[in-house]
Amino acid sequence: MWRKLRQTKRCLFSGFWLLWTAGVGLSATAAETAALLREASFDAGRCYRVRDFSILRDDVKLFLTDGYLILAKPVAGAPLAAFFSAEADQGDGELLLVPPDASERAALAHYTQTPTLNEHFKGALLLFTDRTGAEIEAMIADRQLQPVAEMGALLAGQWTPTLRSLTGSFETRLIEDIAGGIEPEKGLFFAALAKTRFGNFDVIFDPQAREEVTVGQMTFRENRSYYDIWTSFPARRTRQGRTAMPELDFQVKHFAIEAALDANLRLKAKTKVQIVMPAMGARKRTGALLAFDISRRMRVTGARIDGQPVEVYQREGLRGSLLRGSDDEAFLLSPATALAEGPHEVAIEHEGNVVYAAGNGVYAVSARGTWYPHHGTQFATYAMTFRHARKLTVVASGEITGERATENPLEVESEFGSKIPLRFVGFNVGEYRRSTVERRGLKVEMYANQAVETALAPRRQELLVAPTLGPMQRGPARRGMETLAPAPSPSPAQAIARLAGEVADAYEFFAAKLGPPPLKTLSVSPIPGTFGQGFPGLIYLSTLSYLDPRDRPASTDDAYQRVFFSDILVAHEVAHQWWGNQVASTGYQDEWLMEALANYSALMLLEKRKGVKVLDQVLDGYRQHLLTKTKAGKTIDSVGPIRLGLRLESSEAPQAWRVITYEKGTWILHMLRRRLGDAAWEQLLGKIVREYQGRRLSAAGFLQEAARLLPKGDVDPKLENFAGTWISGTGIPTLRLVGSKVLGQGTIEQSEVDEDYSVDVPLEIVYRGGKTETQWIRTDGASTPYRLKLSGVAVKVTLDPQNAVLATKGK
Repeated sequence: MWRKLRQTKRCLFSGFWLLWTAGVGLSATAAETAALLREASFDAGRCYRVRDFSILRDDVKLFLTDGYLILAKPVAGAPLAAFFSAEADQGDGELLLVPPDASERAALAHYTQTPTLNEHFKGALLLFTDRTGAEIEAMIADRQLQPVAEMGALLAGQWTPTLRSLTGSFETRLIEDIAGGIEPEKGLFFAALAKTRFGNFDVIFDPQAREEVTVGQMTFRENRSYYDIWTSFPARRTRQGRTAMPELDFQVKHFAIEAALDANLRLKAKTKVQIVMPAMGARKRTGALLAFDISRRMRVTGARIDGQPVEVYQREGLRGSLLRGSDDEAFLLSPATALAEGPHEVAIEHEGNVVYAAGNGVYAVSARGTWYPHHGTQFATYAMTFRHARKLTVVASGEITGERATENPLEVESEFGSKIPLRFVGFNVGEYRRSTVERRGLKVEMYANQAVETALAPRRQELLVAPTLGPMQRGPARRGMETLAPAPSPSPAQAIARLAGEVADAYEFFAAKLGPPPLKTLSVSPIPGTFGQGFPGLIYLSTLSYLDPRDRPASTDDAYQRVFFSDILVAHEVAHQWWGNQVASTGYQDEWLMEALANYSALMLLEKRKGVKVLDQVLDGYRQHLLTKTKAGKTIDSVGPIRLGLRLESSEAPQAWRVITYEKGTWILHMLRRRLGDAAWEQLLGKIVREYQGRRLSAAGFLQEAARLLPKGDVDPKLENFAGTWISGTGIPTLRLVGSKVLGQGTIEQSEVDEDYSVDVPLEIVYRGGKTETQWIRTDGASTPYRLKLSGVAVKVTLDPQNAVLATKGK
């Protein structure tokens, strides 16, 4: 998910690259390359004393000022690693890095207390598939450096185990580059820096990434591993307008999946993928490898391309998967030759335990969107067949196209498909009851379990009691234990008709506001846990939403969670049929927009049902969550701007991503709605769905569309200050209106934010006779004087009476 790298110097590197590809590139298989990588070691005979050697990768400037440099033994004819040690003789290494914008400098400062890096280090383990190896060898030759055998033996013995661990973490990527025929200009540069003020951390430069430069650190806290991204941004050459690398190697057009669930619910599947290969010059790599992703719970057991068997390679290390920010693993297919431009069929066999039993006859799918092989989240058509026990019901994305008997009377096959391109598909399985509601051409099929999962089932309770003394009993009474039988277990099926009606209400409401959904049938099925997910044509809904609030666990018995499970979650997931499924985000920095649009759409329905007061209560709860302090004493909001996406899920505040993405994101849209007015707001939403269906939308693009609908004379006509304050910045101000003897003049006082914080604030003017008008004032520092342009005799001026700004009110 986070990515990085690139560079030049053609004559010198052409010989190096020919040597590399002659050794492995187009001849060795992925498995053979993997075997070489697992034996990687430093070469004691190639250790040198180096001074004033620099590695420059656009914004990344690495200086090996004085120390010892040892090269790894060649893999495929060239080194892919080196280690620099500055421990002896007061040696030194230095990193210089300046993030290009204020948002990334603030993100870096959040972890390091400095907006730029000018950091000295004592050790650096370098891993590379770019021109770094050629640069090092040229430097050694030009300076006629001689090996230092004694230091070489010491460093090789000390650092070879670390090298093998690191190559294991990046093994899939290294194989992609080496066996896949990557050009040096597109290769990876990775530096693990040691003994700095901040401990060990990584610097990555990767031209194949959307953001070539990344600096981050692996951490372990509360029994969990994290990869904290300190900063990540496009390299200078990309910012200057040079053509970026294609994000995907090939297009995916259609999936045909044949799956079977055995008696133990183990999934075995064969997925045929129709792909289109671009012209050779438009590819990331010139070699034959194809890369796919799949859940770690699935193993790929075989593959064919255009009917011919191909080698499969599947493995990934912890650091690599944490950097990717997902539960997926990459796997590689290695045909004998590079595929020609045009269409091809890739058939992949895979199996694994992606369905688990949650107790009481309740089942759940753990790898909901990654159980089948995929290459990014591209829009494609689907056809799926599931073979399963007759007593079970399988529900899946798309329309159900048939169910037929098999040669085994205890099994059936269920078929689903979609001729409309979808981004991804999921399925669910259980011993369900079903209820169907149809309205205005839309059909809702609601599925419910007969019982709750074990985690929600009532338990026996043991109470400490003091029995009463009988007439013949002497001495002190003895306390005992009395066991109470558990209360009857609630049945989710009892709520099936009510929930089906609620889903249909939401489906109908959003169709009226946003236009028809892509699929006319929506299946809703339960999932254990406290969350939901909205897939195309399929919703996973928390069991808690099926239960009466009185039957839910005590931990969910507060006002916010009662509203969440009863009024928000269902509508939020229904809204994803439009937001995230029809219209997609452009990348991780914009993913908050789809979640916020789904959530705010749910709040619009809540407002229709229960009024604006309830909407304001939910927003007030969100504001309080954002102001909650982390263990470090900072507010959740201050962890980082919303544009950082999953980078907000850091070791310092794992909950920050959820709160900022969903709750601050909802506030951002609410503020925009208040800025536009209800009519323009609804016009905006409908336009976005119509014009971006089956396409990707950035937050910047969304704001551009919104700016066209702003009232004439708005103080922020391009919403640039809005974006800077709420999307690229942090801070929730406390605002206070200080009037003067002359109504229409005064001061807005601002606190709890940085001195340069600026926000547009509405002042409502009430004129004699009841007419109202709103004027916006931009704050500037701690105290901002204002003078309103009055069109009559004002009788009252109020600061933000309609809750249009994410702020607290001062007294």
